[in-house]
Amino acid sequence: MSEFLIRLKQRKLVQWALAYVAAAWAVLQALGLAVDSYDWPHDVMRIAFAVIALGFVIALVLAWYHGERGAQRVSGAELLLIALVLAIGGGLLWRFERAPLSTRSPDIAQVSSPDAAQRNPGSVIPDSAAGAIPSGLQKASSASAPVNSPGSQATAIPAKSIAVLPFVNMSGDAKNDYFSDGITEEILNALAQVPNLKVAARTSAFAFKGKEEDLRKVGQVLDVATVLEGSVQKSGDEVRITAQLIDTRSGYHLWSEKYDRKLTNIFAVEDEISKAITEKLQVQLSGGAKKPLIAQKTIDPLAHDFYLRGLSLLAARGTGLRDAVAAFQSAVRIAPQYADAWGALAEAQALYPDYALGTMQATNPSALADAQHALSLNPDLASAYVAQGMVYKNQWRWPEADQAFRRAVSLAPGDAEALNQQAQFLLAIGQFNSALAEIEHAQRLDPLSPSIGDTREYLLMILGRYEAASAQLQRTLVTHPDFVDARIDEIDLAVIRHNYADAERQARLLAPLVGIDPDLMASWVHGIADPALQAAAVRSLETAPGAAHLRRDPLAYAHWLALLGARDRALAVLERLPTQRNSPEPDWMWDTAFDPIRNDPRFKAVLEKMGLPYTPATAPTP
Repeated sequence: MSEFLIRLKQRKLVQWALAYVAAAWAVLQALGLAVDSYDWPHDVMRIAFAVIALGFVIALVLAWYHGERGAQRVSGAELLLIALVLAIGGGLLWRFERAPLSTRSPDIAQVSSPDAAQRNPGSVIPDSAAGAIPSGLQKASSASAPVNSPGSQATAIPAKSIAVLPFVNMSGDAKNDYFSDGITEEILNALAQVPNLKVAARTSAFAFKGKEEDLRKVGQVLDVATVLEGSVQKSGDEVRITAQLIDTRSGYHLWSEKYDRKLTNIFAVEDEISKAITEKLQVQLSGGAKKPLIAQKTIDPLAHDFYLRGLSLLAARGTGLRDAVAAFQSAVRIAPQYADAWGALAEAQALYPDYALGTMQATNPSALADAQHALSLNPDLASAYVAQGMVYKNQWRWPEADQAFRRAVSLAPGDAEALNQQAQFLLAIGQFNSALAEIEHAQRLDPLSPSIGDTREYLLMILGRYEAASAQLQRTLVTHPDFVDARIDEIDLAVIRHNYADAERQARLLAPLVGIDPDLMASWVHGIADPALQAAAVRSLETAPGAAHLRRDPLAYAHWLALLGARDRALAVLERLPTQRNSPEPDWMWDTAFDPIRNDPRFKAVLEKMGLPYTPATAPTP
């Protein structure tokens, strides 16, 4: 060892190594400055580091070789050889970095759009792609994006596709997140109006909020080729918005811009950004390139501020809908001509019955009136038509609902919520295959939405595709374990499979979410499993104070009675439905729990009074 150290010292390997590291450090610092200044892709730094590491090995070999000869000098030929080795090595590394994901990482490339689950529902995304999912959703990645069956070709990401990630709030106050989130959503909604452009919906795009994710992996999860990201800094009546469009496949910046404006000009900025993106992606705007994607009307900044607050609350759903309605009402009080705020107000109120925040009789008239007022201000407002369709569906006004949803989708073909609500309408009227096609279209736009995932699962269950339904249900519950409708469907699937232990477990998880004692709900599952306990379970369902609110919804009440085998009582409850019309989910008429009584004349009579099944118009509304 001592002899080796002496020879190492004679050959000056330590001096060579230190000199090389110092020079390499200086080169990397200069290169890093150039990358930041000229927006070069970050792959440049990775490749440069790899080439310098390769050169370090070559330098040590030459130092040892020349030290053996007693001279620490490098000839011109050797310098040329070093340059060639580094050039070839760098070229190979660059080629590897620039290779398509399909050749570099076949496990990630196999990820396809969610509708592939219909073909191969048991497949899951490999663990190598889990990093693309935001923290807290990584467990779901193994099931949230199915892969194609063996031997099939992966679905290519459409070139004209984009995800608008939440703009960063640069104001220094987290309370202003609603403003940057609202700006993001307005740009997203504007792009959703563009034909032939796939736009990832809000639920999925906002799942990446605050996450430092590799944009290429974001592109894989959301199935988009480009990502728009940026920041918003608000100070008084001044706002600065920065935006940049990035290719998720290469990491290249396609476009970037900075805007300093007054709040009164915010709509013009949003429209400029949207138009710049469509130009870069070469997407033809409906009605010609001059058509504004965002109405550039003068709106009081305070009214716009209330509107943006409401958008964040509306997206969160639940009890936050009350605060959303209050924010939208404040916006229209300040700016009575604010059509978008009227449309959002109508949509929020139309959702009230779904979250037990008000009866349909109390909220539907207001929702319809506000939607109509919004359309009187802007006849091309998709959100107002969505609100109309939701109310008409719950009122069993099938032709009006059909027309409203068709109009909404024609105005905003990339709006996942409009497609979701249209699919739920098609489900309610018994058009299951058409509903499945629409909900899978919606899921391609919004793969992380619990509502869309649950609707797809419910349709698969109705169609008897239980394995595919179970796979979809698990994906929904992993990311949204408190989603009530998914828990109800989990109980139904467990009962269909006679897995009563799992049904009881799901019932205990569901009970606190709907305000029922877990032991009480578990006793109903015991009654389903054991005929000897059915009578007691039915009595508790009909008389227990804890189940009073469940009994107020005829379809939910009849659902449990049917599961318990109390068919006559379930039919008696359903027969009251055409008179009361107080269930916000008519699609429950197709629930598998009612299969044993579906051919009963009394059940058929209820369907007839509801106008079901209904065949919608075949031609879209102009």
